[in-house]
Amino acid sequence: MVLLAVGLYIMGYIAIVAEFFIPAGGFVGLAGVGSIIGGIILIYRNYGNGLGLVFLVAALILTPVLMVLYFKYFPGSFIGKRLILFKDQKKEQGFTAHTVSVYEKLEGKEGISLTPLRPAGTVLIDNRRYSVVTSGEFIERSRKIKVLRVEGGRMIVEKLNIGEEK
Repeated sequence: MVLLAVGLYIMGYIAIVAEFFIPAGGFVGLAGVGSIIGGIILIYRNYGNGLGLVFLVAALILTPVLMVLYFKYFPGSFIGKRLILFKDQKKEQGFTAHTVSVYEKLEGKEGISLTPLRPAGTVLIDNRRYSVVTSGEFIERSRKIKVLRVEGGRMIVEKLNIGEEK
């Protein structure tokens, strides 16, 4: 019985370490935690409070230590180097989250709201879909809109009244 309890305990830690390398959505790590708890319960039931307390305290110390070691050494590991982006993508080097020149050309253009704008939604301008916001007012679906201004990657639109259309 000791081998089963200690085996569960050790397998639990192996599963937790494996969770860092296996993309399993947390299930392997959760199984590892369950295994550790199961091992501690078996030790308590079969060998009493003294040995059970030793295993419990060891788990409470070993688990955080493993986590700290993981976060310290994983980024430099073989897998960590392939999963973590270490290079900065600076604006000065030409990296942006959106194409400013494309959005700036849309200022003053007209289009149709594809979704209700309350105040955010999607519009169609020149046969392309864009995410936009209004100045706060609600605009129904399939209404004519006009781009008031562009602030970085954010387009602010307004509803066109029938008399204002081109």
